[in-house]
Order: sequence, then C-alpha cells, then structure tokens
Amino acid sequence: MTNGDKKRKVIFDKFADNLKLLAELGLLPTITPKFERTYICPICLDHFSVEALDQTIKNPLTLEDAPPKSLGGKANSLTCKRCNNHCGQTIDYHLKERMRELDRSQFLPKTEFNAKFEHNGTTVQGTIRIEEDGKITAIHKNKTNHPTKLETFIKNILPDRIINLTFLKTPVDPFKLLLALLKAGFLMTFPKYGYSFILNPTYDRIRQQLQHPEKTSYPKEFWFQPLFPKEIYGVPFITEAGLEAILPIFSLTTKSSERPFATIIPLTIKPIEETILELKNR
Repeated sequence: MTNGDKKRKVIFDKFADNLKLLAELGLLPTITPKFERTYICPICLDHFSVEALDQTIKNPLTLEDAPPKSLGGKANSLTCKRCNNHCGQTIDYHLKERMRELDRSQFLPKTEFNAKFEHNGTTVQGTIRIEEDGKITAIHKNKTNHPTKLETFIKNILPDRIINLTFLKTPVDPFKLLLALLKAGFLMTFPKYGYSFILNPTYDRIRQQLQHPEKTSYPKEFWFQPLFPKEIYGVPFITEAGLEAILPIFSLTTKSSERPFATIIPLTIKPIEETILELKNR
C-alpha cells in the first residue's frame, strides 16, 4: 500500500464515520447513504463505497488539494476523479497561471516566462529567466526559432542597440480564477466541519457554480486579501452580528512569493449576498 493509498483510506474512514453517525442520529432527513460505509463527494454529491479507493476504476476517489498543491496547498479531503479533473483543468489552472503572472510582472527572483524579442524588423522567441540573485538571462532556443534567423538576430545585436521585448501571456479567465479561490475555501470548510455543514442545500449554489464555471451564478465579491496575522489562518467562524459566516483564510505560495486570501463561505442561516453587503457597508 502506497502512502497515497494510506492517506485516501484514512480520509475515507474519517468521513464515512461522520456520515454514519449523522445518519444514526437522524440528521440526514433527505439523504440515505447507499453503502454501509459511504463517502459522498462534496462537489457532485455522488455516493462511493470503499471500493472507490481503487485507483484503477473509472471514477475513483482521489486526494484533493485545497488550495492547489502547486500553490502550497495540501490534500485534506477526497473528491471523485471526474470532479477533481474537471475543476483542475477548468478552474485551478487559471489561478495558478495568474499567481505566476503576478510574479513575472514584478520580475521576482526564480521566475521564468516566454517572450518575443524584436530588433530591426526581425522577431525571435525565447525565455526570460530571473535568477535567485536577481540576474536576468535571455535564452533563445533553436527548436522555437528558425536556426538561420536566430543566428542572424544574435550577430546583429550590439551593446548599444535597443531590443523590443514583448511578454507572452497565458490566457487567464478572471472569473474562473476567482472560482478556484471559492473551491479552495469550500474544500477547506468540508474537513473542518464535516458533512453536517457541507450537505446542507445552502451549499448547492457553490457546487453548481464549480461544476458550471462557464455560467455566473455566484457573487464575485466573496473574497478579499486579508491583513490578518498568520496565527489565525485556517477556517474560523465570524460571529459578529451581521457578518456571521465561515472565513477560510489561506496563503497561495509560489517559488517567488506568498499572498494571503480569504473567502466568505455562508452559514445556513442567511444568504451570502447579505453578508457581502454588510461587509461593504462597513
């Protein structure tokens, strides 16, 4: 059994026990677990038995990183492979690229990006690399340029000549990168408070938005960049009157930077729009 297998089994058992207890206490009036030991994917709400831990089946349960692992997150729950892949490809990608884009725009150390170099009417492609000590290096590769054209370009470059530099940006959808923040906050809330929260119909709006990122059905103002000390990062409750909500606070970390984010996850007692409006009024 691999470390991944062991971790998936521990998470499965934890939440299967949680679900079984809620069922025994009569706290799942509209849900009947399909198996003796059941795990419900927090995004699509499909039911899975322990056999779904087998990674060779069509749609197994997979480790879910919140925030994305590439941005410093860690696996804290399971989602089915279909939801994991869908969100990773359509949502998380845009957040990762945006964080890297911010690093590159500030020329932070340990960043690298593609660019076009133009001089005297000739354009070649290459890479700009910012070393750890701040040194900037331009790299031109034969495989991305016509060799003869590249050789001529380099020969014509003199110390007193100006080269026009254009950064090549990756396509980032502003709304989808926000949904990646929403997903991170939602999937941090799940392991903290369990099925008693996450199965409430209040969170169907979040699930629908994550599954259908091409449509805007959730308010965009659910996030902000906090100035809180790291000691309170996590998934605290806001108990102040008018601002009652869950507030996942986390850092997104790249090779070059660390940026804090907070997301507002509504409680079941009021819609998120009311909390956002109250926050704006203050």
